[in-house]
Amino acid sequence: MMEFDHIGVFVHDIAAGHDALSDIIPIIRRSEVFTDPVIKVKVQFLFDASGVCYELVAPFGEGNPVDGILKSRRNILNHVAYRTPDLDATLDDLRSKGGFPLNEPTPAVAFGGKRVVFLMTGLNFIIELIEA
Repeated sequence: MMEFDHIGVFVHDIAAGHDALSDIIPIIRRSEVFTDPVIKVKVQFLFDASGVCYELVAPFGEGNPVDGILKSRRNILNHVAYRTPDLDATLDDLRSKGGFPLNEPTPAVAFGGKRVVFLMTGLNFIIELIEA
């Protein structure tokens, strides 16, 4: 079982990303900025009036997963994220349906150390699974 969590958007800078997204979508609430030295990103969650959550993802240090995407100007609206009570079983299920993991499950600061994994789907979009 997967439950929708957020839409991930890659940005050069969290503050500039917040301002730009707020110009397009009325943002009513935002989280603190989380810095994750393992995944090498900074993230902030923004919520619109209907409750949709957008995760701004900015680069943090060399070898981060964001810079290459930003340079290519593709996949800026990067991923759709879901929480799952059994990350390993859901990962196996999505693999059996043609999903290709882009990383190993990794603890994430923004989710209190819960593991996350990104998969490219057969439809060529990315799903992030977050351990519930």
